[in-house]
Amino acid sequence: MRRAVAVVGLVALAAGVAGCAPSDEQSVTCVSWATYASDEDRLEAADLVVEVESVRPDGTSAVYGYPANAYLVSGLTVIKGDLTDGSELRVASTADNCASPVYAEGDPMLQDAPLCLYLSFDHDQWITLSPFDGVRPAS
Repeated sequence: MRRAVAVVGLVALAAGVAGCAPSDEQSVTCVSWATYASDEDRLEAADLVVEVESVRPDGTSAVYGYPANAYLVSGLTVIKGDLTDGSELRVASTADNCASPVYAEGDPMLQDAPLCLYLSFDHDQWITLSPFDGVRPAS
């Protein structure tokens, strides 16, 4: 009986030590995105809403700790918020970090312009409201 207890104790100790060993795996926290039923709901939720005539790729930017495509947008008309019309603005296209690929249906910023962007200001940058509700064709 003592031998069985000793073996079980050693196995438990080995499993506990193995649990402390470094791992190549990283945990990922998935964001639960708010959904907006209408453009009016998006307008209310956004800090800034602009219609843009031009969208140019501008590298990447970290959004909620994950890389997201970034763009320079110009030909701006402000619908809501405080920004000078016609200026250039850098916008990060919020990615769905739990999808594979992160822009599973394509990056919405790559639609044909003109676009209407619903933006939030987060960590000193403008980002789309969500991967699903931050970009619409301009009307």
